[in-house]
Amino acid sequence: MPAILRLVMLAAILTALSAVQAHAQDKRDGHYWRTIPETEKLDVILGFFDGMALSESLIHIVVRDNYTICTEVIESIMAQTAKYMDNLTTAQIATGLDAFYEEAENRNIPIFWGVWVVARQARGDKNVNTFIKELRRAHK
Repeated sequence: MPAILRLVMLAAILTALSAVQAHAQDKRDGHYWRTIPETEKLDVILGFFDGMALSESLIHIVVRDNYTICTEVIESIMAQTAKYMDNLTTAQIATGLDAFYEEAENRNIPIFWGVWVVARQARGDKNVNTFIKELRRAHK
């Protein structure tokens, strides 16, 4: 086989492998969570909180200012978020996600839902097991 053909084949294989790895990283679920180092886990959690803060700000700007009829729904969302997320540390979430994703049945569940599970568990939510079952069905 000519050297140029070998080089092209090697490049194709490396490209395919990196595409597979990139796709796996795009799916931020329990499989992904279990492969990343502790520092990256904390970065993911901080990104989650940044995303929540941005969403809350956008809700205030776009929805509340333009659709006053939605005020009660918005306030309910904010109250639920505060109920479950206030005083929950990144370390508690990381430890909780580690435990949650130990169970193979939970590994297809996206990290953002895993955070909600951990938050609900931390607050003693009596419906958390039903929530987990629903997530497992939705993310088989």
